[in-house]
Amino acid sequence: MSQAIRHGILAIQGFTATPDCLESLVIPLRQKGFIVSAPLLAGHGTTAEDLAKTTWHDWYGSVEKAYLDLKKKTDRISVVGISLGGLLTLMLASEHHEIDRIALLATPVFLTGFLAEKVLPVVANSFLKHIYPYQRKWAGPAINDPVARDQFKCYTKMPIRSIMEIVNFQKEVAPRIPHITIPTLIIHSPYDTTAPFANMAYLKEHLGSSEIKTVTLEKSDHVLTLDYEKDLVAQEVVRFFIPN
Repeated sequence: MSQAIRHGILAIQGFTATPDCLESLVIPLRQKGFIVSAPLLAGHGTTAEDLAKTTWHDWYGSVEKAYLDLKKKTDRISVVGISLGGLLTLMLASEHHEIDRIALLATPVFLTGFLAEKVLPVVANSFLKHIYPYQRKWAGPAINDPVARDQFKCYTKMPIRSIMEIVNFQKEVAPRIPHITIPTLIIHSPYDTTAPFANMAYLKEHLGSSEIKTVTLEKSDHVLTLDYEKDLVAQEVVRFFIPN
């Protein structure tokens, strides 16, 4: 009898959050026999001041190290990421072609709006960065479920420098997307107040994969793994990662 294939899953958190936001995914994945790694990104899980000292290279370094460690324990690896974690997933897939499958949850290949496109770049590139170094989350976490919103562990403010690192990272990731050819699952909500829903169509159009599945949610905001449809998200991810 042949030995069972050890299938690893790398689960990547979002910006300012912790791996706790992925618990709704990690538990069912492990129950199905997957070996799951959910690393803490550099600058996260401590203070926003620590986050301000990091760059996208540091965040990617956390992910790549976890991937290489997981690779030693498994025969195949799939990757799932939410928000910034989705961008990191794309970057990893562009550099490590042996990755089996990827799932992109509320992934912001681009941001829109006056604040993101006009205000923050001006602040980040002028003397204002010393006066206005942080953007507070006045509206709270982007979660529709009020119970989950209260329990969400994240920073209450975002370093402007770090937000611009995401913008720089988006510019690095975008030209790589057409060269990613592995099977991809994309889950997004039209009610996402952080990552525009149009990102789903952009990814579907520009990815080089011949196997792309999309799932549109109906009740969730941005943090899909904690919102009303978290169980549906987990169900779709598990199903997509089950070996054929």
